[in-house]
Amino acid sequence: MIITVKLMPPYRKKGDPGEHPLTLASEELNIEQLAGYLSANHRELFGYTLIDERGLLTAEFIVNGKHVALDQQLKDGDIVTVIPYICGG
Repeated sequence: MIITVKLMPPYRKKGDPGEHPLTLASEELNIEQLAGYLSANHRELFGYTLIDERGLLTAEFIVNGKHVALDQQLKDGDIVTVIPYICGG
């Protein structure tokens, strides 16, 4: 299965095209599993893990422009946008 991971700032660094095609060995992968896979195998894209020490996601995932549940199964050709949770004051 091939998906495209689209990065939003601050994941997207200067000079980074922001879109990264990924070939996944598994044909059955949901958003939560994708976050674990990306954290373990493509940490260089983000600079840090997408799952914190408590097992919680540190980003929002949008598939083909729509908010989806964490158990949403990905399909070949999906575009997954990763938006970091940002807080401040």
